[in-house]
Amino acid sequence: MSSRKSAPEPDLIIGYTTRRHLLLDLDNCSQEKARRLALLIMAAWPEVGNCLIVLSSPAPLHVELRYSWNNWPWIRTRRSNYHLVFDNQVGYNKCCRICACLAGLGVLNRDYVKLREFRGDMTLRVSPTPLSTGLKPRPLPRNLIVSGHTRRHDGLIFQYLRFSSACARLGRGLAPLEVAVQVIPAQAGDGQDGQP
Repeated sequence: MSSRKSAPEPDLIIGYTTRRHLLLDLDNCSQEKARRLALLIMAAWPEVGNCLIVLSSPAPLHVELRYSWNNWPWIRTRRSNYHLVFDNQVGYNKCCRICACLAGLGVLNRDYVKLREFRGDMTLRVSPTPLSTGLKPRPLPRNLIVSGHTRRHDGLIFQYLRFSSACARLGRGLAPLEVAVQVIPAQAGDGQDGQP
């Protein structure tokens, strides 16, 4: 019989899963790049609706010079990771087509697309993650971009936020998710008309 202290604690990773609206995982990305990408997606596919930008894994900007096997220099840059959560129901097949298009452009990792197609859903982490180097904090919402391309708002961003808050309350010692989200209206000259 083991004592309570020696019993291992569960290392649960809780994710928000859906087949109804678009969820994207952007690795090694700046917040500005995530914002501009969200604006371009909302312009190209207006039916996705508003977008919530979530800081998934904070990391300081780290730039280093590396050399390839044949001594060619290249710069390796590491940044934070972000999630994009869109508001409207577009269906799983449309989400897969958008992900495949973004992977073809090099915006998304091709493995992310393969995993989505294999699993048959869209999933993003909402809980902290235990790592060998410590604990990666839970994702925190940063910006809500209001789409100027559609008037339809299905409210699935709020469903995501309610689920994330409920999961935070389940965790031991975690406070409820109370984060000030900055609302950004999408403007005509803000990367939506092909201008960077």
